[in-house]
Order: sequence, then structure tokens, then C-alpha cells
Amino acid sequence: MMIAPLYPGGLLEIQRANLRALLRHLYREHGTWIAVAHLVSFRRSFVLAFCDGTEPGNMALARSIARAAGLSLDDALAGKAPPRKALSLVLVAPRRKGGAS
Repeated sequence: MMIAPLYPGGLLEIQRANLRALLRHLYREHGTWIAVAHLVSFRRSFVLAFCDGTEPGNMALARSIARAAGLSLDDALAGKAPPRKALSLVLVAPRRKGGAS
């Protein structure tokens, strides 16, 4: 049995936890909270308040996080992992042994 959120448009605690995990993933991928805030189109202070639990968040934030992570809203709320990016291959020229050529 699923427990309903306290207000319409609200998020369940498990959904909030899944969205916080996606935000941490975006932070590891992009390096700064400012970059994450730009990706989700919310203020950095709001994003950080949501991450530390002082802000309950809303469906608009959930949709933005899902879009930034490349997931559907349902997958993001369910805790699915974001799609993996292909590793970029760097071709390195072989070093020659010996002296001048």
C-alpha cells in the first residue's frame, strides 16, 4: 500500500531520496553545484536545501532533475539509474624507442 503525499503535487520520502541521489550523480558528473543548478534551472540554494532535507521539493523540481539526468519523470522517481555515457576514447600515438629518426 502506497502512502499519499501530504499535499497535492508533493513527493514521497522515497521519491525525494531517489531525486537526491540523482542530484549527487549530476554533481559528480559536472563538478559544481552551480552547474547542477543551471542544469535543473533552480537556484543553487534551493537545490542544496533540497539535498540536505530542509526543502521538501516539488514536482517541478522533480521534472527538472529527471530531464537533466536523461530520465523520464517516472523512472527518476522510481530510482532508476541514469543512462551511462560512452567513454571517450583518446588515441595516443605510440612512442618510438631509440634516438633521432
